[in-house]
Amino acid sequence: MNRDARESRLTEFTFSYLPPFDWKSMLAFLNYRSIPGIEHITENSYSRTISHDGTEGDFCVAFEDGTNQVRAYINYPNTRRLSSVIDRIRSIFDLHTDSSLIDRHLARDKLLRPMVKQFPGLRVPGCWDGFELAVRAILGQQVSVKSASTLVARIADRYGKAYKCVNPELTHVFPSAATLARGNLSQMGIINQRMAAIQSVASLIGEGHLRIDSTTNTETFVQLICEIKGIGDWTAHYIAMRGLNDPDAFPCSDLILRRAASLGDGSNTLTGRQLLACGIPWQPWRSYAVILLWKNYQHAQQISGSQIQS
Repeated sequence: MNRDARESRLTEFTFSYLPPFDWKSMLAFLNYRSIPGIEHITENSYSRTISHDGTEGDFCVAFEDGTNQVRAYINYPNTRRLSSVIDRIRSIFDLHTDSSLIDRHLARDKLLRPMVKQFPGLRVPGCWDGFELAVRAILGQQVSVKSASTLVARIADRYGKAYKCVNPELTHVFPSAATLARGNLSQMGIINQRMAAIQSVASLIGEGHLRIDSTTNTETFVQLICEIKGIGDWTAHYIAMRGLNDPDAFPCSDLILRRAASLGDGSNTLTGRQLLACGIPWQPWRSYAVILLWKNYQHAQQISGSQIQS
């Protein structure tokens, strides 16, 4: 498809949000975990390919300081389903949230109060597709973020559908659950247990036994997905946080989180049980506390000159 034809299908929308919104931190989070060929992030924009109801497309969301608005440029030819594409885009950036309300709640806690003051308006990054997020989370277990991104990119390159886009950084559409359920993931640097876990999730989705979206109850989801060998509590709650859009999901076994919540400076490490107790006052916004603690820990490590993987 030529450049002019693809550009002619762009539909522009403007989304408003309630301040504060630290969208620069949101983009940094997504950029650090981006999948080459599927996503492309700049200092003020997020672009990606999509597949929705059997139709491929792409979009770009652009941010600007001081406007309390974002512009979305959507290339998706199925106009009857465009509204659901818009809903997903808004969900990725948590645009519906009243950050001031959540910040006030979290600031009641002695540990979080100075963090909220320093980093107001943090939101929970969502995802375009729950299965894609699950693959990314499974491959991210016990490896660095960048290593996981490399593995996911290999899957996308082998099994994703090639896609022509005005943005040369976008080259593929992420493969469907049905495609990976029958795919051969060997010889890609993925350990056997994680290959099996990915294909188990793919099969459950394909058979209609599992949905990874905001319609799914977190407790039911965690119970079901943790029955899969190789998927534990951290992975389940991380997916719930970003894929189910659960504002209270809490991956309390996360090592960085347990360090960040110890004294706020990572000098000690809480147990998962201790962190669970510590987080009781943060309910029903524990997912936002997670993002805040990760951000604060990362900031502290950058100041000290250390590098972290979370």
